[in-house]
Amino acid sequence: MTAHTNDWPDRLFETLKRGGVRQVGYVPDAGHARLIDRCRADDEIRDVVLTTEEEGIALAAGAWLGGERAVLLMQSSWARQLH
Repeated sequence: MTAHTNDWPDRLFETLKRGGVRQVGYVPDAGHARLIDRCRADDEIRDVVLTTEEEGIALAAGAWLGGERAVLLMQSSWARQLH
């Protein structure tokens, strides 16, 4: 694994910030732990713990209706392979 591969959570977080994302929904997942920690630590981002990813659709729709951008972190076997 290269260093470039290992820093994907930080690069993705910076991309979300540049894109104006203000809400991040997720089901707790070890593969996303660093990205989730970065979102939780940022005062401009509201992190929302979900029971299922399906709940994230309502979160994203509500954010859009309220004039904000949101993302939904989806669990992925690919992300787990990076660790």
